[in-house]
Order: sequence, then structure tokens, then C-alpha cells
Amino acid sequence: MIQPYSVFQPESNQNGVVFNSPHSGTYLPEDFLKQISIDPAILHYSSDMLVDQLISETPLFGATNFINHFARIYVDTNRSAREIDSDMFQDSKHNINFKKTSKVGRGFGIFSRNAYNGQKIYQDKLPFSEIDHRLKQVYNPVHKALTNLLNQLHKKFGFYIMLDCHSMPSYEFIDPRLSNTKQPDLIIGNCYDSSCHALLSQHVANYFKNHGLRVDFNVPYAGGYNTRHYGRPEDNRNTLQLEFSRALYMDENSLKSHEGFSALQILLTGLSENLDTNLSVFFPAEQAP
Repeated sequence: MIQPYSVFQPESNQNGVVFNSPHSGTYLPEDFLKQISIDPAILHYSSDMLVDQLISETPLFGATNFINHFARIYVDTNRSAREIDSDMFQDSKHNINFKKTSKVGRGFGIFSRNAYNGQKIYQDKLPFSEIDHRLKQVYNPVHKALTNLLNQLHKKFGFYIMLDCHSMPSYEFIDPRLSNTKQPDLIIGNCYDSSCHALLSQHVANYFKNHGLRVDFNVPYAGGYNTRHYGRPEDNRNTLQLEFSRALYMDENSLKSHEGFSALQILLTGLSENLDTNLSVFFPAEQAP
């Protein structure tokens, strides 16, 4: 049985930085494949393909990587455990604790109802027991392990920085009125300055700007569940969501990397080095033992 996540620790000199990739997983369980009424290949267009590989070298400079293996279409761990569409399940009288957010309404709750193109994934309603099965199989283990990791780092160093790494589709999927020249290369979400110290947020933005990327904040991606849930900058628990344009590193039709992949991978590895060098600037009172 595949494990729901992997943690990659640095060989030495660990710091309080975590690169998290919640949506790059591609594993679809056999029982799920029997439930769906859609070509499974379509479902991978909803994932942040290759992001786990983009950040694979960041532990060289003290960071820790946390990588999800299950496809987000099966279980999206960047959602609240209550963001469940009761209409997807048989015997929905138990839905008292469900949370009907706008994402759930569009078919993208913790269990996706629709593919990225709006196509329905399931022909029939799922057994109500499927909810508990998927939460226990994927969602709960992921958040238990991620919580433990972040708490350990906070206890050891007095702070943590979690970079929740994602990729966003080309401009027409965000806003058809945007042109290529207006579409940013990176949108940094810090929940409008509530999930990360403002100076740290700006430092990360300046790093990418100084390397030629067009960077915006919060619109239309202000930060998902992970960013909101784990970000408490007043307690030196800092989270940023990084949404990179897929055009930077991949062919969006084939989902294969192109010549830009290496440059972006090097840039993310460089961010890890930059943060490691500058941690004492942002957390002068919290030094590693």
C-alpha cells in the first residue's frame, strides 16, 4: 500500500524551513478507478504536476520537503476536513458537519466532484463510508505528520516558514481578459498579510523579482487551507502559498517539462539557500541550539 506522503530531511544543518507540495501527487487507488466514469488521464490536469521535482533540491540548504503522493482529485489535503459535498454521497442525512464553501459549490471540495474542465467524475453517488475511508487513508495521516513536523521545528528553532508550493494554469483559466503580458509568473498568497510576517513575504517576492519573475500578491490566490491553518506569524509560524505559472516549466497540453524546468528548479533551490542565509535577519532572537 502506497504511503500518503514522504518527508525528505536535509543531511545536515536542518533549519526551520519547509517546502510543502500538497497537489503534485498522481496516485489513484484501484478502488477509485472502479468508481469513476471519466478517463483517468484527464484527472491529472487538476494536479500540480512536477512541483515535487521542482523543489527536490531544496534540502541541500537545510530545508525539509513534505510531499503528498495521492492525487488531489481523490483527496485534497489543502481543504478543511468539513469541505464535503453531501450530494456526492448516498444517505446524506449525516451531513450536519459539512461546510458548503464556494469551492465545494464548484465541485472542488476535499473530494472533487468535477475534473478541471467541469466534467463530472462519478456517474453514481458514493457510499457514505467512503468519506471516513479517505479521511483515514490520506487526509488525517498527512495533517498529523505535517502538524508534528512543524511543531517540532518550532520547538527546536523558535519559528518555522512553510512554503506551500503550487502551480497555476495559463492565463485563460484565471481570467480570459488577461493577456500574456499581464499574467504574473508567480502569485504569492499570504492571506492578505495574516499568515506571514510582511517583511518576510516581501523578501521572498523580491528574491523572485530580482531573478526576473513577474510577481503579484493574493489575487486570485490568497492562500488555501494550509496557508490559513498553519500560519500564525504572531507566534513565528509563517506560511506562504507560492503559485507558479505552469508556462514557466511545462507544456500544459502534454504535462511534460520543457526547457524552462531546470531554471525554475535552480531558482527554488536558490530560494532555500537565500532563506537559510537570512533566517537570523527575520528571527534574531530564535537561534538554533
